[in-house]
Amino acid sequence: MASILYKQIKERLDGAEHILLLTDERIDGDTVSSTLGMYHVLKELGKEVSVYSPQPMAKMLEFIPGTEVICRDKEIFKDGSIDLMMIFDCGDGEYIKEPIPSMPKKVPLIVFDHHDSNPKYGSINVIDSTSAATAGMVWGFVKEVGLPMNQKAAQCFLTGICSDTNLFLTSNTTAACLDAAHELSVYGARFKEIVDKLMMSRSVPTLRLWGLAFERLYHDDNFGVLATAITQKDLKDLGVEDADYKSMINFLNAALDGIDTILVLKETEDGAVKGGLRSQTEDCIAFAEKYGGGGHRRAAGFKIENARLEEKDGKWFVKKG
Repeated sequence: MASILYKQIKERLDGAEHILLLTDERIDGDTVSSTLGMYHVLKELGKEVSVYSPQPMAKMLEFIPGTEVICRDKEIFKDGSIDLMMIFDCGDGEYIKEPIPSMPKKVPLIVFDHHDSNPKYGSINVIDSTSAATAGMVWGFVKEVGLPMNQKAAQCFLTGICSDTNLFLTSNTTAACLDAAHELSVYGARFKEIVDKLMMSRSVPTLRLWGLAFERLYHDDNFGVLATAITQKDLKDLGVEDADYKSMINFLNAALDGIDTILVLKETEDGAVKGGLRSQTEDCIAFAEKYGGGGHRRAAGFKIENARLEEKDGKWFVKKG
């Protein structure tokens, strides 16, 4: 099945004049790296390529080659020369439902994603929930159809794989991940730079926030897991610009002895509470879907609108309204 889809995508790419690449609205290393890796491949192919992201770039990801080309202006969707779109690591496609109808003509959408809960919203959907990272899927496609590669593309794809496997430490790390790391290093991908940027570069305010989150760890009776909480007040008081919740929750999931599932609750600027889940053995998707979320079996999330966090006797509660 994958080979058939790859052939269809290759034909679309060959015939396209102007390709628009899209990240997910939940900015992380995999969505950015998958998107920019394909950007470098398509530029090597001689294509006109634009890149759009609906959210600002996290500071810790600015080292990924090509972040300077990312546009955040929705006006890009009104460009009549765009004749193909590709979106990477976006599990639901919700945010693109608003700008796509404003496009001058109907444009096919190719989806690369590894979320179990993906509803297959594209014209062509390459969905593989067994893949540790979307970046690994995209690299597999590029390799199979023989698209041109360069060092920048290799650096992007390896960064995405490292990001979603927490540097090959998570339970979703497979032999395919390690094979890809070897293959991409042959193209010049630098693993040490990725380690330094993803794991070793943390600001003092961010580390203080992590310390506060560790101090607040408690058993959440409502959710039935070990949890912690971060409020908007915490971010303001500590002057945190990039909290890097993903690395924090991955660290907790790997480091806590005898704890299977961890939940991080955090308030958002738009008046909601987001929950991030990681587990060694439990189905995080089933948990997240109860609150309108989704993701992977061992890593998922959800968002509760119009809500805030309140503390009582060392425990934190989600309050609606």
